[in-house]
Amino acid sequence: MTSAKRLRSVCHSIAHHAVSGLSYIHPHLLEAARSAGVAQIEVQLLETDPCPERFRSNEPLRKSLKTLKDKFEAILKSEGFSLSDLAHAKLSFTADPAQNDNHCSICRANLSPLKGESVEYVVNYMGQRVGA
Repeated sequence: MTSAKRLRSVCHSIAHHAVSGLSYIHPHLLEAARSAGVAQIEVQLLETDPCPERFRSNEPLRKSLKTLKDKFEAILKSEGFSLSDLAHAKLSFTADPAQNDNHCSICRANLSPLKGESVEYVVNYMGQRVGA
């Protein structure tokens, strides 16, 4: 059975990394969302190409999301997991409603192990936990 504590650590870490400047997805992600007229972009980290199909022609976004997936795999490995331990790994990004900036997103990370309970962590661009 997957360690819930270690999986929460992975979820926390990838959410924080995803909204940080080190992920290189900003401003590409929110620019793409606004151009497409969508409020949210979902990234499936278990997919070979985590970039949503409708945005794959956006090379900076596609490359940065691939790098984000690589970072996710490294975080998993550091906690004793691999992609094959998960049934689901999704990041959902929305613009922070308090900001009008393509660098300010909110990330909801949701991870589901093959066995055990799902974990979720939501963080804003300042690294502050959002919600309960």
